[in-house]
Amino acid sequence: MKCLNLLSILFTILILLLVPNLAAAMLDAKTAEIPYQVNNSDRIVVGTVSKVIDYGRYTITTITVNEWLYNPLPAKTIKVRTETGSIQWTEDEAEFTKNESVLIMLKEVDPDKQLFNVIFGFPGKHPATDRDTVIKELKAQGKWLEENQIENKTDETKQIENADFAGKQEGNQTGNQTNDTGMTKNAETADEQKESSNQTQKSNTTPFMSPIYLLVIILGAVIYIRRK
Repeated sequence: MKCLNLLSILFTILILLLVPNLAAAMLDAKTAEIPYQVNNSDRIVVGTVSKVIDYGRYTITTITVNEWLYNPLPAKTIKVRTETGSIQWTEDEAEFTKNESVLIMLKEVDPDKQLFNVIFGFPGKHPATDRDTVIKELKAQGKWLEENQIENKTDETKQIENADFAGKQEGNQTGNQTNDTGMTKNAETADEQKESSNQTQKSNTTPFMSPIYLLVIILGAVIYIRRK
């Protein structure tokens, strides 16, 4: 009987020890799932890593924003802080490489300074190719706002309009240069025609005047001979 009681106590202690570990394991598994990340993120962004600075205990990564997917800020760059002061933090934190394209689930640290953490550490960092999957989940949770997409499209439209304007300016400059070239050629042609006309008039005048001069000389010679 005592053995049974002892086994029951040991079994209870074992269960109590295992429950927190099982709960932690279940939580860790959830943090890797996009729906769980989307539900717990303050903001979601797609961008390109432009700078990584290691300060020893922590690293500051600068992200150039390409697109806000959720809860946008009027910021073209943000900073992501990752803790690197211990082995545990290093294993759990996201790592970034310069010029890398990323999609990040963000947790606010200081929004006024555009400073964030990656939610749940490395699971909260995704390749930019996960964009469509994340948008699908945002729509499923009712967090995909069309005005966010309109803002992104507005920025893209401005870039396209600026490119078109630059192209038109270049085209106008080319057209002006073409017109100038045409005017120059027309002026040269006119000069050539004028010069040709003058030469024609001279050539026409010379044959007409030569017989008169010859006739005058002959008459003068005849008059002179008669007087003699």
